Amino acid sequence: MSCILAKKENGKNANTEELLQMLQDTTSLHHFLDDHETDLLTVDLPQYLAMLLSRHQLTKQDVIHASNLDRSLGYQIFNGYRNPSRNALLCIAFGMHLMLPETQRLLKVAQRGELYPKNRRDAAIIFSILHHLDLIDVELLLDGIGEPCLNRNLER
Repeated sequence: MSCILAKKENGKNANTEELLQMLQDTTSLHHFLDDHETDLLTVDLPQYLAMLLSRHQLTKQDVIHASNLDRSLGYQIFNGYRNPSRNALLCIAFGMHLMLPETQRLLKVAQRGELYPKNRRDAAIIFSILHHLDLIDVELLLDGIGEPCLNRNLER
């Protein structure tokens, strides 16, 4: 579970298109990796979660409680002992009050598929994030439109 970011010469991270262009312009993956080895940064899920906790000045305990996760499951996710489901990650995102870009990155780092606005359930979740709904209101919204709630099958 890792996400690779490249840094540009000015120290800022390259976006996906720039990284893709660099890969398209190279004739050898080995040369690309060798040339950019010091510019590539690997971030795994526990590191990204720790960064989010620090950025939002939250504790694991507070987020686990706000996410309505089982205490044991929550700590296993935060400590990297459990590979969380997409629903568990979304519960954490709502528990942390993450914005949409942070939520999308969380899902991407965990390799759980970003929210897709053409999917009815994902559209409702995106709407909920954009309108700063709390987890209870998200669950009510999903149930009200006949979509599965986030708190179902969290351990998968």
